[in-house]
Amino acid sequence: MQGMNFISYLKPKKSLWKIKVKVIRLWKQYSAAGGETIEMVFVDEKGDKIHISVKKELVSQFQHFFTQRCSKLMFNFSLTPSCGFNISFGKLTLCYFSL
Repeated sequence: MQGMNFISYLKPKKSLWKIKVKVIRLWKQYSAAGGETIEMVFVDEKGDKIHISVKKELVSQFQHFFTQRCSKLMFNFSLTPSCGFNISFGKLTLCYFSL
């Protein structure tokens, strides 16, 4: 697909990404500081993986959209730097996307 990016190409400070990914792991997490979040691991066609975190403010909007083993075409989202353990180099914060 033309204009498609791979996970290994993703960098912070840009929001015009377009990726095709599969959700290989999905769980909800709760912390006193962050509230309830949706956590996922995405994999692309090359096999690269990235950890995704949907913030508590967006959980109700996205909780029925993602399921484990589903494939999605996503674009127009932003990246934030990861803190602590991560699967690749960063966490995605989904600000906006369309199918």
